[in-house]
Amino acid sequence: MFNKDKQSNPKASRSDRHRGSSLPPSLLAEGLTIEGDLVSTGDIQVDGTVKGDLACNCLTLGPDGVIIGEIKANTVHIRGRVEGRIVADTVELAATAVIAGDILHDSIGVEAGARIEGNLKRKPTVAAAEPAKPAEGAKPSLIVTNP
Repeated sequence: MFNKDKQSNPKASRSDRHRGSSLPPSLLAEGLTIEGDLVSTGDIQVDGTVKGDLACNCLTLGPDGVIIGEIKANTVHIRGRVEGRIVADTVELAATAVIAGDILHDSIGVEAGARIEGNLKRKPTVAAAEPAKPAEGAKPSLIVTNP
């Protein structure tokens, strides 16, 4: 009855009140054109046009949506048109997706009918990005010399 939690504490910050809860995505409606970069820690749904780079947690691009620029996100759901590179952990391309650019991903799903003009590349892992260091005191198994 007299418990006070963060929800009833008016001094709790906005991020404290919403931590762990799912907020609705920011919506860019059809007919809206934005020129410039967008950055969000939350989710974004684009049904209009964005001319610039976009970074967010989860991006949903509607069938009439257009993004001209680079996309960086944890998850992307593409049903519209993208002109630029996509870098995401999970990429889902619907049959109506049209991509002109490379896609760097950990996981990708492509429906029949999606059009991609670019390269699909798996994101490099940390182990693959760093060359292996020889053990201390180890001698190389092959020595190459130029005469």
